[in-house]
Amino acid sequence: MKEPGASLPVRVPWNGFLEVIVHSSICKLKSLPAYYAAKWGDHRAASLIAHALLRAERTNVAFDYVVPVIQVDGGQYNAIPVAFGAVLAERIGAKLWLDVYQINKVDHTAADAQDRLQNQPVFGGTTPKGKCLICDDVVTYGSTLANLRGFLVSTGAEVVAASAIGAAYASTKLEPERSLILNLQRRYGQELENCTKTLGFGSECLTACEAHFLDGLRTVGGIRNCFAQGIGGANRSRGISL
Repeated sequence: MKEPGASLPVRVPWNGFLEVIVHSSICKLKSLPAYYAAKWGDHRAASLIAHALLRAERTNVAFDYVVPVIQVDGGQYNAIPVAFGAVLAERIGAKLWLDVYQINKVDHTAADAQDRLQNQPVFGGTTPKGKCLICDDVVTYGSTLANLRGFLVSTGAEVVAASAIGAAYASTKLEPERSLILNLQRRYGQELENCTKTLGFGSECLTACEAHFLDGLRTVGGIRNCFAQGIGGANRSRGISL
């Protein structure tokens, strides 16, 4: 469970949010020689990756700002989302916005579904006023993009779409089917809301991958045990600075 006093993420209802715009694949991204240097903070390596893999024709919606995920993962600053955002902004004629950033440490690289669910990224900073495209290097369970979107929308921005270089299987549709959420609510009842509220939001704001994971737990006892295991130590909620 969350430590006392730890910040919680903000999410907002999906309201028909578009599927994530994907430019390449995780396999292609990781195969590039510059990948690990970029993942560990090398901006030049990250820029090489972004220029190699970005496909501007896949982004055909007008935006005022591109807002990348700015985070530390595994103790290292990941330079790829910022470089990807910079190239995106240049190609589509938008401004790059770097005043919103992740304020906690979650280490999602190689984390499993339960760990990702329990350890949610939290964002802070100054929000732009206008239409935003949010972006990350990869989308897996969607929690990072969901929480970045939630912070931006709740503080006055309009998030029109999300983009990533690569995506895990079935992860591009962030919004779950309404029937899936209704099934979860019927099966787990109030226990579902009690558990998701410890993360900072209601069940209607789950990502599709999070909802499918909870669906697989099958019983009220299963979901209760999932949220009672206390995954994530003190290092996961420390503030970070960039």
